Amino acid sequence: MINSLFNNLAFNPYLFSVLLAFTLAGVKRSDLLLYPLLLLPVLFGYQYVLAAIIALQLISQLFARGQAKSLSRLFFYYLVLILYPILGELFGWIVQLLFYFFTHHLLDHVAINLVCFLPEILICLLFCFLKKHFAINLEKIAADVKGNPQFLNLLVWIVWSFLLVTHVIWSMIEVFSIAPLVELGLMTIVLLLITVLFFNLYQAIQKNQEIMATRIQKAEIQQIQEYSSRLEEANISLRKARHDYKNSLLALNGYLLTADVAGASKYLEELVADSNRLQEAANSMTLELANLQIKELKYLIIDKLQQAQDQGIKTKVEINKPIATLPVNIVSIIRCVGIFLDNAIEACQSQADGQISVLLTKYSGNNYSLIVQNTISQPVNLAQVLKPRVTSKQNHDGLGLDNVNEIVNSDPYLSLEIEQSVSEISFELVIQKG
Repeated sequence: MINSLFNNLAFNPYLFSVLLAFTLAGVKRSDLLLYPLLLLPVLFGYQYVLAAIIALQLISQLFARGQAKSLSRLFFYYLVLILYPILGELFGWIVQLLFYFFTHHLLDHVAINLVCFLPEILICLLFCFLKKHFAINLEKIAADVKGNPQFLNLLVWIVWSFLLVTHVIWSMIEVFSIAPLVELGLMTIVLLLITVLFFNLYQAIQKNQEIMATRIQKAEIQQIQEYSSRLEEANISLRKARHDYKNSLLALNGYLLTADVAGASKYLEELVADSNRLQEAANSMTLELANLQIKELKYLIIDKLQQAQDQGIKTKVEINKPIATLPVNIVSIIRCVGIFLDNAIEACQSQADGQISVLLTKYSGNNYSLIVQNTISQPVNLAQVLKPRVTSKQNHDGLGLDNVNEIVNSDPYLSLEIEQSVSEISFELVIQKG
């Protein structure tokens, strides 16, 4: 009775798969119930596992495609379902061969399951040791992969495809009466497939890291170029100011040479008033941005709003709390904000009283809101504005907001909200992590 129960439940493969899942993915409170439930098909045979993974992959593509956390769990789940049969079956073969070599008898199903627990626990301990030994590299790889949900989704598809092929082979072995040598040949094929899988995964992850490093390097070079450009523009502005100052003194001297004290006084008042206006605008922007301690973002906003002010556009900045860092890739934020501000400046150029507002709000935890708002002269078609090469502006390719959409869709911690009224439109980047 007990033997029949153990044979039907296949308790060893089930417990081994659960133990392997906790070893590879790490034990989390939320996983204590999740992985045992997901691995229930293991109890009933490879055909049920095959049906379960097909259904799960279809469901995951509908509900978890852009969620890095769900995709990473799915990746480890599929990895466990690939590993546990080949490891379990190989251990079973080795145990049977050794036992037969010494006793000239074969172990029954229950005995093999019990004996195989020892090497299975050892292999889990080996995985634990390897995880600790390569912890830093693994954490870097995990951070890079989770930061790119599209690539993570591709990895899930690769693992799932290999899993599908291997479990079709396991199902054939289980359902049909296959000679031992043929079964061993099929197991060898499965082992080769798993080897190819791990090699391909390693190659894909390495390539992804190279691409990410190249992108970061390009972004840093672009930032340096933009910073150099701003320095050059500041130098030109300084030379221009000195030239204007010299011309102003010459004009004032002309009034004095003709003894036109009233004209000199009036001109001097206008000169001082204009200087004070420029100084107040600069001081106001400096005070408003005092809470923003992220230099790259601060310089970008100062530069863009200074351009707006030079064109007679009113500007406003509000930052509610000191902000030294944001929990997302700062390059992505800078790209989005730069596109928002460029579009806002271009939209306000044709307006008599154009205004641009930048609002950065820090909420509790790692939650932030960054809003760029500007006045508009005509309504914007929100249903079309994020599509590639769609724009309401002349001589403009419309790719800016499409780039924003791609950036937001590739980062699980970013979302974009667009609102407009009769006279204003606002683009809000919502940052939520944790």
